[in-house]
Amino acid sequence: MLIEQRSYDFHPGRMDAWLEVYGRLGMPASDRHMGPSLGCFTTVIGPVNRFVFLRGYDDIDARDAGQAARAKDPQWQEFRKEAGALGALKRQESKFLRPTSFSPVQSEADLPWKRTLPGAGMIVDHRTYDMHPGKGGAWLDAYRDVGLAVQRRHLGQLLMFATTEVGPINQAVFMWAYGSIGDRERRRAGMEQDPGWAAFRLRHQPFLALKQQTNQLLEPTLFSPVR
Repeated sequence: MLIEQRSYDFHPGRMDAWLEVYGRLGMPASDRHMGPSLGCFTTVIGPVNRFVFLRGYDDIDARDAGQAARAKDPQWQEFRKEAGALGALKRQESKFLRPTSFSPVQSEADLPWKRTLPGAGMIVDHRTYDMHPGKGGAWLDAYRDVGLAVQRRHLGQLLMFATTEVGPINQAVFMWAYGSIGDRERRRAGMEQDPGWAAFRLRHQPFLALKQQTNQLLEPTLFSPVR
């Protein structure tokens, strides 16, 4: 499976109008022709005026065929017309991710998403770790063997854990969902007190694998299937 992650940055004050058009026209047309959605989000903390959305494909050739079919769809054409008139978009980025063996999403069959997170709210901690070339595999093995179990004990619901296949390589990209920002803070504070988390740090630190870590807190849009 490959997951396409797209990030769109908007000129200040124009994102909401674009999202309304996308939710009304672009999302339904995309759902008819493209792979299943893994969620649609906007940033709460991090780069503001940003929309992040993901779709999964078991067959990457089907994505190309879907794009060709969507381009002929009158609803998609109307979306392009209305959205283009807004002049809202400032920057777009696309990358393809491949799920790790321990990611909860392995194929299109794992969707639609099922919520196990308590409550009704949602904040998603979207994290990107850049690794030094040749060292990411050892870090991922340590995380799989030691860190993952600790985080599952303390954190929210794991949505996805993947590495970049196309785009900036040597990256791990993963997403944990929480009921709120406060819920995230409390859960992560509990994790920091777990001896298993200290053991994970001791396990991976000798590799000196991590080059840079960034995160952004996201909230689902009204039309997101993950919410």
